[in-house]
Amino acid sequence: MSQPPYGPPGQNSPYPPNPQQYPPQQPQYQQQPPQYQQPAYGPPQRQYGGPPPQGPGFGWGPTFGPPGPGGQGGGPGWQPQRPRKKSKAPLIAILSIVGVAIVGGWIIGVVKKNADDVTTPPVSPSRYTPEPTGAPTEEPTEQPTEQPTEQPTSTETTTTTAPKVSDSTVVAKNALYQAGQMKTVNCKEPRVRPTNARNAAAYWTAIKPCLDKAWAPLVAKAGYKFRPPTMTFWAGTNATGPCGTGPVSVPYYCSANNNLYMKVDVFVQAYTEYPDAESKAYARMWYTRSVAHEYGHGVQNMTGILQASDNIRYELTNYDDRTRQTRRMELQANCFAGVFLAVNKRSYPISGEMLYVWNKWVLTAGDKPEEGDHGSVASQQRFMGTSFKTGNPASCNTFAVSPRYVS
Repeated sequence: MSQPPYGPPGQNSPYPPNPQQYPPQQPQYQQQPPQYQQPAYGPPQRQYGGPPPQGPGFGWGPTFGPPGPGGQGGGPGWQPQRPRKKSKAPLIAILSIVGVAIVGGWIIGVVKKNADDVTTPPVSPSRYTPEPTGAPTEEPTEQPTEQPTEQPTSTETTTTTAPKVSDSTVVAKNALYQAGQMKTVNCKEPRVRPTNARNAAAYWTAIKPCLDKAWAPLVAKAGYKFRPPTMTFWAGTNATGPCGTGPVSVPYYCSANNNLYMKVDVFVQAYTEYPDAESKAYARMWYTRSVAHEYGHGVQNMTGILQASDNIRYELTNYDDRTRQTRRMELQANCFAGVFLAVNKRSYPISGEMLYVWNKWVLTAGDKPEEGDHGSVASQQRFMGTSFKTGNPASCNTFAVSPRYVS
């Protein structure tokens, strides 16, 4: 699930954004497949078992928001915590809207130019079943197919079937946890700055090949076929696709077509609304983590964790238990983002102002304990904070720990 910038501890803003703070606007542009009709109003639906209790589906944002003016929170303002500069903020917001409108007519062409891997959803999405490519290093995490076993001493053939691997085994004992530390791919931060929609798309486009290259060896080592997610850029107030249609305010991942839907206008707003260096570093660090988080859901999809987790959640009847299961999945995606950032922190580099805002704002953000579906500050630090040090997906087994560790 994708997220708008988190706020300080305990902050919990409404979803979708407060209309009084950010008036709804018609989408300035959106890369949509022609075969789909205009988005219908209402919550997008997940492809497995219905939407989670507090969010529309895989990849959708949390209920808490970013730092608010003076640390008060209370809605999605995109700046680090400090007094709001009233004299400049309205003008910057207006210029941001005008900038998005100017590029609206030609963004699709720009996206194609900056991202060769941008695709639109298929007409008839089908559920993806992870494909093991070899013997996993741990317990098998896929349901074996029936294979005939020939008996040399008889002309008859008998069939044996291995026992089905349970969903709880897939999520808690997945071979990915034993694949070892990720190797650096010496990823560097893109030179372009997200001052407009085109540049925001170019920024994420430059990072994605790093994610592909970094995760491919680990997924293969775990015994699964690596299927890199595709990426689509969009803007506006509504999204449409095989995972549903409706109002969306953040980037998200859709497992139906293995696609990252990256919302460029929120990135532009976060970067341009406030001119100081800390705010800009915060936006860059937050949305670098954001694309790595969405890619983490893609990794879950490749390894069967996403499907198995959803199966488990679907069978639960208690609201708190279902929310906690979603929380485990989201905390893991954030943890996978930490793995990638950890091994590339020197080349990126995540140092100076970028490391400062990571520690002050990104790592110290979360839901109120036991109230949201993305995890408390303590849980974010326990998993993403740890993986940012280890660079190892073994730090991300959110499904095998006590409920008190996924608050």
